[in-house]
Amino acid sequence: MGACLLLTAALLLLWTPAAEALMEPELCYILDAILFLYGIVLTVLYCRLKFLACRASRQGASKQQNEETIYTGLSGEGQEMYETLQIKRS
Repeated sequence: MGACLLLTAALLLLWTPAAEALMEPELCYILDAILFLYGIVLTVLYCRLKFLACRASRQGASKQQNEETIYTGLSGEGQEMYETLQIKRS
């Protein structure tokens, strides 16, 4: 739906007399500027995402270190991981 609307708008712009005034080089310059701005926006969003992920991993590591200090006194050395169940047969 959105692509169809965009295509229709582009065709309408090309059929107007103002579009006839634009020669091919000017149209290419405009499209290059749009693509350049699009690339800058995507790069900024990508870097922002990477920095936020890096910051979240650092905060997660500090929270994990805090949790480790809370449970330092607990140890499970004398316990088995899984206890076997005794089946009663009658």
